[in-house]
Amino acid sequence: MYYQQSSAKVFWIAFLTSLVVSSLVGFVFVYFIPEVMSGKTQTITIPDVDNLELQKAEMIMDEKGLKIIVEDEKYHPTTKKGRVIYQKPTAGETAEKGSTVRIVLSKGPKAEVAEGEEIIVPAVIGFDLNQAKVYLAERGLSVGVVDKEESEETKDVVLRTIPEPGQKVTEGVPIKLIVSSGGGKVSVPNLRGKSEYRARSLLEESGLEMGRKSYTTSGEHAFDIIIRQSPEPGVTIEKGSKVDITVNREGR
Repeated sequence: MYYQQSSAKVFWIAFLTSLVVSSLVGFVFVYFIPEVMSGKTQTITIPDVDNLELQKAEMIMDEKGLKIIVEDEKYHPTTKKGRVIYQKPTAGETAEKGSTVRIVLSKGPKAEVAEGEEIIVPAVIGFDLNQAKVYLAERGLSVGVVDKEESEETKDVVLRTIPEPGQKVTEGVPIKLIVSSGGGKVSVPNLRGKSEYRARSLLEESGLEMGRKSYTTSGEHAFDIIIRQSPEPGVTIEKGSKVDITVNREGR
């Protein structure tokens, strides 16, 4: 009788153990293996954390599967200390899950300039728009109207300021910025049949950027080359735009 009870106990323990292991294996195959086999990486749209406190910004980024690094702290005339005044990549751009977003925090307003005291307009030509805003804010200046102008420069790079650099202004006078609209339009080069390295060079020569990368396996094409792209070759797009590619690689 004791032998039968022991055998039954062993049987049920073994059965339940097998059931748990099978469930775990099934979960792995359903939720993880397909993603690994497909070779695809999840892309995330960068959220806007402007003017948020660091803790809140970290929480939002973490929910999106992104990391956050405080790159610097700058004075800002209107943003409270500890809040975000700059982020890179900017809101709306896309990045792979697990990527890092770099931010700059406000140190609060700088010591007030005496009323009527003049400030020399610094040179911010060649700066990215967001960088220019931070740089000017550090010096007690704010940005007013931002106009766009067609140029060969990268999109949102500062071309001119009004007043010009070196001129004196009183506190509170906004600085007008004229930034590049992206240098007009260019034709998308043909990336099919090219390696990723060669495709990146062609895009840079055209003033374009590499966008999302996905992978597939097809026996009809050589491996480690691009077999699809979006937009298609010959399409006219804004300079500075991104081109997505699909690379054919050997199955694993």
